[in-house]
Amino acid sequence: MAVSFRVECDKKLDYIDVLEEKLKKESSRILSFFELDGLKQQKKIKIWTDREKYRRYLEQYVDKYYEWMDGDTHDGNINMLSIEECRKTKSHQDMTLEEMLEVITHEFVHACQQEINPDADNVEWFWEALATNLANPFDHVASMQCEDDELIYHLNAVSYSYPICFTIGKFILESYSHETIMDYVRNPDKLRKDAKTIFKEEREWFCKKYLPLSSSPKAENEDFRIFAADNLDNFATDCLATITEQKQKILDFFGLDHFRKVEVNLFDNQETFLNFIKKLRWSKAKIPEYCRGTYDNNIVNLSITTPIENPKKLMSLILHEFIHIIYNLQTDRRIVWLDEGLAMNLSGEKDDLLDDTLFRNFFEEKIISKNLPENINTLVHGTQFMNNSYDGYSLSYVTVRYLLETKPKQEIAEITKNSEKALELGTVILPEAIDYYKEKFSINRDVKATSKK
Repeated sequence: MAVSFRVECDKKLDYIDVLEEKLKKESSRILSFFELDGLKQQKKIKIWTDREKYRRYLEQYVDKYYEWMDGDTHDGNINMLSIEECRKTKSHQDMTLEEMLEVITHEFVHACQQEINPDADNVEWFWEALATNLANPFDHVASMQCEDDELIYHLNAVSYSYPICFTIGKFILESYSHETIMDYVRNPDKLRKDAKTIFKEEREWFCKKYLPLSSSPKAENEDFRIFAADNLDNFATDCLATITEQKQKILDFFGLDHFRKVEVNLFDNQETFLNFIKKLRWSKAKIPEYCRGTYDNNIVNLSITTPIENPKKLMSLILHEFIHIIYNLQTDRRIVWLDEGLAMNLSGEKDDLLDDTLFRNFFEEKIISKNLPENINTLVHGTQFMNNSYDGYSLSYVTVRYLLETKPKQEIAEITKNSEKALELGTVILPEAIDYYKEKFSINRDVKATSKK
């Protein structure tokens, strides 16, 4: 079989020979999948050594350039940023040579599919489903938490789009014959017609394969779909009305008129909860010991201790995770203190502290008496969030409560969307909040000390 590619670069890079050797092996496997003996013309693999030039080139073909974009086949070639340029981005700062090879192989999959039928209009999700599975498979899965039309028409704007496509591809490769898959490759019109049926089947498959709960929701309306352990049936039914009522207030705060239906998973066993979360996160991700709720994959996941002693509190925790989903879809980068503070203030979980006496006692116990970090921007989940010196949840709650009490709504809206503004504010807001509440409640005690954690 003739070599189906040649590598070109405007600079001498010491890893090009290694790439070429590995690509020869990978290209043979990919060509075999697509039932090709070779490509009609050798593909040029162009290694770009200037990210700004690559961005300008790419903007000819995409509606919006995203920082994570590092490879494509839009002009008929396989284009790839050099590993040095990739490492200058936040998304790929730790890229290895092996990962770079996987991205080029990913683009080679696209090149092979182009050879058979280049029509990718509104079926880009299928192209990415095949490329991620054949070239750079994820070590985790993602449930399709978006509308069908979002994936069909606005793929790059969908949160978790590539893990979702990978998981759809995993379903297709497990469930459909190779003959059927190749029929879709050759006939994109047929794929466009069948897409929503495939999505429906994939959602059902995902629930049965990965979700350790009943595959039928315990409660559902236009806003939420709640899956739950069997002994949480009554709670699921009871909480649906409450969280639905509160949803619109949260959307109003973020300036939204509508938000898609949100999936809620309620577990009655911590180990089962953690095992499910691990399936949604990359293998090296760490889950803090204190974790009882997450918004992974834009799903609300909650671990519940039974018998339930405070159902209202648990309902507010569902809203807490829902607020995380909204905030993280609006911001360009998650700022932990702001995210957690918004969730705690807007969910109602701390409504008891609206009583001035209770809040003052809380403030003196949880804030004044602690060794606080010098900069609240340093808060990240793990030991830097919950430790013997301070409680990151309490700090976040007080800081954002101060923000909500003192800043105009428009300024807060801007801060939630602009991470640079939030980070700038984070350098000064904690001492400002402390001084504000000390004056408000006539507290003369000083903060115990500051910590460099």
